Amino acid sequence: MAKKTLRDQRKLELRKKILQAARAQFVEYGFEKTTMRGLAEVAGVGLGTISLHFKDKNTLLLSVFYDEITDVSFEAVESVPVDGSLKEQFLSMAGSLYRYYGANIIFLQTVVKEAVFATGEWKEKFDGQVGEMMIRVITLVDAAKERGEIRRDVDALALGSVCWSLYLTGLIQGLTSEIFDPEIQMAGIEPLLDVVFDGVLVRRSYE
Repeated sequence: MAKKTLRDQRKLELRKKILQAARAQFVEYGFEKTTMRGLAEVAGVGLGTISLHFKDKNTLLLSVFYDEITDVSFEAVESVPVDGSLKEQFLSMAGSLYRYYGANIIFLQTVVKEAVFATGEWKEKFDGQVGEMMIRVITLVDAAKERGEIRRDVDALALGSVCWSLYLTGLIQGLTSEIFDPEIQMAGIEPLLDVVFDGVLVRRSYE
């Protein structure tokens, strides 16, 4: 059992080493100009070793992105201000994700397109990842209902989906701009969120 655990650990370390080399190559040369042979040299492994872990360059690209965005998404969720309003919480999540994209735009302009149009196993993976984020957003909506911030009859999934769509709108605009400025994207979606929340905020009368 100990030998198996050690072998698994070594496989994970080798996989991480290959992914780190792949990311560096994608950033430096771009996806098209990165070669598997050059990648193998940088990683210090043989081409056959890479093939054992990743079937092609596209799989490598998606693997690097999937691992990174999983970590970034988790951090975005964990950093949400517990005592903030629903709008503040959503903007906090969006801001964390936008800052990641802004700091890694050269690498991400290619990979996001591949991820959006992924099929088969990768589509399932990315869909599952978005599903996890949506569950978190829905949890925030439900909490806002409990504290009386929004009406109890509001459909949490519908509201979460609208907010997520607005986040994606900002993301696409940023990725198609010359410079991805997280602050500009945040400023762009905030008034749109105001339109949404103006329709769900509890109206209190002060007599």
